[in-house]
Amino acid sequence: MSLTDQIQALVDNVAAITEDSAQEQLTIISDFLSSAENQTIRVYVTDTSGMGHQSNTVMIMYRLIQLGFNHNFEVVYAESEGDNLTANKLSKLIPGFMPNGNNPVTVTLSTDPKVDASMIPLTYFKTNIADYPIKYFGFTGGYDKKSTNLANAPTNTDPGVNVSFFLKLQPYQWPQQNTIQRFGIADPILLETVAVLGAATYQKKRGYFINPAQPPPQNAFTGTSQDKYVPYQTIINASKSTENPINLLPVYGIGGSEASGVTDASPNIRSQNVLFDLITAVRYAQRFGSGNQQRGAIIVNIANIPDTAYDSLDELLTGAAPDLTTLNEMVTQLPAIQGDLATHSVEIIDYSNPALADKIALLNGTDGTYKILVVKMGGIPVSAFNYMYSLSTLPCVLEGKATANMVLNMNIPYLNILKDSKVVYPTLPLNATVDCQQAKDCNNVSASFKVTPATMNTKMEENPFSLDPPSDGFKTTPAYIISDYIARIYNTSDSLNTYFTDLQAFFQNQQQDKLYLGLLYFISYKDSLNTI
Repeated sequence: MSLTDQIQALVDNVAAITEDSAQEQLTIISDFLSSAENQTIRVYVTDTSGMGHQSNTVMIMYRLIQLGFNHNFEVVYAESEGDNLTANKLSKLIPGFMPNGNNPVTVTLSTDPKVDASMIPLTYFKTNIADYPIKYFGFTGGYDKKSTNLANAPTNTDPGVNVSFFLKLQPYQWPQQNTIQRFGIADPILLETVAVLGAATYQKKRGYFINPAQPPPQNAFTGTSQDKYVPYQTIINASKSTENPINLLPVYGIGGSEASGVTDASPNIRSQNVLFDLITAVRYAQRFGSGNQQRGAIIVNIANIPDTAYDSLDELLTGAAPDLTTLNEMVTQLPAIQGDLATHSVEIIDYSNPALADKIALLNGTDGTYKILVVKMGGIPVSAFNYMYSLSTLPCVLEGKATANMVLNMNIPYLNILKDSKVVYPTLPLNATVDCQQAKDCNNVSASFKVTPATMNTKMEENPFSLDPPSDGFKTTPAYIISDYIARIYNTSDSLNTYFTDLQAFFQNQQQDKLYLGLLYFISYKDSLNTI
């Protein structure tokens, strides 16, 4: 079977692809990556906001090492400015990287095999381009501008890394072009138009294989996060305890700087409302659910939100919020009133609170009650973020594609902060023209974060209010919708549980990986040029 035929078989999910063929493909990739022509692979890291493009690029670097790369990288990164410095982001993604102004810095990525990365600011690379002659191959894990040929040398207006061939890949589900670019040739090969790669499915839904997250070393906590290592470990150790098990629910993607709590992800979602919805849903699951739902829980907010948003959350959890009579009744009956955890069901504390460990010890009360501790954690290193998400035992909250890709590899159900009404949960097979019902169900649950407390109050006023049995009005609230989702995703006989299990099987098959397939096609393409 030719290499392109093998790619076609993989994309078509042909189960009969043999183990020998799989080993042959890995050997082809390894031989290419370890070849003399790839003594140096150049990497481009863009300066877009957020962390998705940068983290995807770094993930690919480490994945190439696993696939057989045993030489060195030259990483050219756009500097940016203000709070969006690419160097600062890379220092969170690559342990040991400490930027040195506009100067290159070398950092070791792997000791076995020995792989170093020379981290080069784009401005320095441009100025000293004579010292960086053309290399054979380069790549990026995210870049949005279609007209820029990143294989070329950089110009005054466009970046580039000066290589013969450049593989431009995009993060999971990112709606931009995946291409093969060549030095001096204007028209790229658009991978999402290549039939053997699945055409549009390559761009829209093809994911990345990711290895299980590992515990972060203490030296990963640097700068402003240095004092977070001990409380982080306290939370992690508690969540891994088998003697006194508790549930862990990390939250990210609800950050924003506006005093009103409006999130950067969507003007229709407020950070305090998301936390309120999660707290009330978990409380309902603790009271009326079964099995592992009936445990104490830690909700860790990793997003940076203003103090005013926490003030608004506190008010919602008093049971006496102005003009929200029925909502207050719900909070009181759950109960979900915030206060000292010794006497209340919910408490919100800062990660630096010296009583953190004592509060966690109260979560599974000796009297059989179950409580919720909300920890104001803020930003943590990426390795710590990934490991915490890998331990989620309640549906974690996220916004970015990279985090969604990661948890799908681990069979961890999640709630996705939605920018619009588009269905963002994947459907298998990838060439399906209609979203499956399970993907729609998950999207509808995530959409409940847009429901405001005032709307909830009105809906519950329309019917006599009751928690048990749940009244019709209460069933329209995020508290009920999310708690029902929790019950379904952890019920092994439910279709939503099967949905996430099947997605993990797909994402953990490296032969379905966007990088794996892209490399195979690139190798086939460049070999075909040599035969012309």
